[in-house]
Amino acid sequence: MAMTGVMAGWLIVNADKALRDWGFVCENGRIVELAPNSKLAGRPGVADCRDSIVTPTFTNTHTHMYETIAHGAVEPNLSLKPLLEDFWWPVVENRQTLETIRLTAEYAALECLGSGVTLINDILEAPFAERGRRLLTEESVLRRAGMKAILSLESNERISTENGVENLEENRDFILAMRDTGSSDIRGTICTHTTFSCSVPFLKKAAGMAREMDEYIQIHMNEGPDECKCAYDVYGMTTAELYKKIGFWEGGKAWANQCSCMEPVELNIMGQMGVGISTQPRSNALCNAGIAPVADMLKNGIQVGLGTDNGEGNFYENIRYLALMQMGKNYSKHALPPLKAYEIATAMGARGLGYTDVGQLDAGFSADFQVLTGTAAIRLKEHNVVQEVFWRKDPKDIQAVYVNGELVARDGRAVHLDGERIRKEFRECLSDFWAGQPYQIG
Repeated sequence: MAMTGVMAGWLIVNADKALRDWGFVCENGRIVELAPNSKLAGRPGVADCRDSIVTPTFTNTHTHMYETIAHGAVEPNLSLKPLLEDFWWPVVENRQTLETIRLTAEYAALECLGSGVTLINDILEAPFAERGRRLLTEESVLRRAGMKAILSLESNERISTENGVENLEENRDFILAMRDTGSSDIRGTICTHTTFSCSVPFLKKAAGMAREMDEYIQIHMNEGPDECKCAYDVYGMTTAELYKKIGFWEGGKAWANQCSCMEPVELNIMGQMGVGISTQPRSNALCNAGIAPVADMLKNGIQVGLGTDNGEGNFYENIRYLALMQMGKNYSKHALPPLKAYEIATAMGARGLGYTDVGQLDAGFSADFQVLTGTAAIRLKEHNVVQEVFWRKDPKDIQAVYVNGELVARDGRAVHLDGERIRKEFRECLSDFWAGQPYQIG
């Protein structure tokens, strides 16, 4: 029998609203009504979660599923640009195949569902893998897993302009193919890279393609000081000023990833032009990229999302990194309150990427939710339930995960994926991939 609703011990509607002994009614995977449990009891198809906390699932607004293949590798201690040139480009990205793309997508999907993440914005960097099948390979895995996703190929000129254009064209073809499905659960975007891997004509071509399709354009931007310096050295202005000058962000649909090293003028420009930003606090710290000024982004009216940058990770831990790093950076507990960090990880991130029906549990929204253990270290009240989830819950507390009202994970295990087979094949792939390479698995 199809799910018709949920009775919750605590229903977290959004970051600012929690209801005791309430649930919701859903039809065709969408919430149509919130209601007290007394009204829902006895209805066929209503899940009984009265001993649990029901909360929205998370949106990972910037990730690279293929990067799971590099977990455990010993990276050189370099800033971003030389790290890309010496390690990521030649050793990892250039060696991706359809087989590694499939396996890393499967492994990343297991990690996401086990951490309450059901919507991801993934950028694939595989310039030599078989053209025309790269994004479709990822899409097949995620659709089977029951997840939602925005998928794109990073398109730049580091190999050649021709290679970059081929990647742009595959993004375009994928966008059209996903539109033909009639569903926005999996979408494509136009994606390029940075001002040091792309010429101005190439950046303008990518942005023009996005405008013609009325689709998002996304980039990596200012991941540490390297790109900031390149923009000044080559163009005599900040990165954001260059993008504004060349009309890159005209059109109203733009997303920038990283942005850990930003000038105030850049945040002002991006706020005025409606450019959303994904921040990756844990990854930025690990990559010598600094701490993004998230509190200042919000003050400029920027829609902010939270990403992991890589394809795995405890997303609950990542949300706490987000808030704690801003508190430390700004010498204030109020720099980024837990409720705002929770909103970034749920509704704000999804909204910034164009999903207006994901990230909260209210009428008109998709029934994308997690069922968490109801035990708590404190006496739960309406004003502290979200904070309890924020500070103390972890993947081990996730009892079930649903997307569009359909069960996709239970007790940390994906329902539609063979986790045992995937992990076995992934370990074998890691061994083969790193054999004889300069950066051995530690």
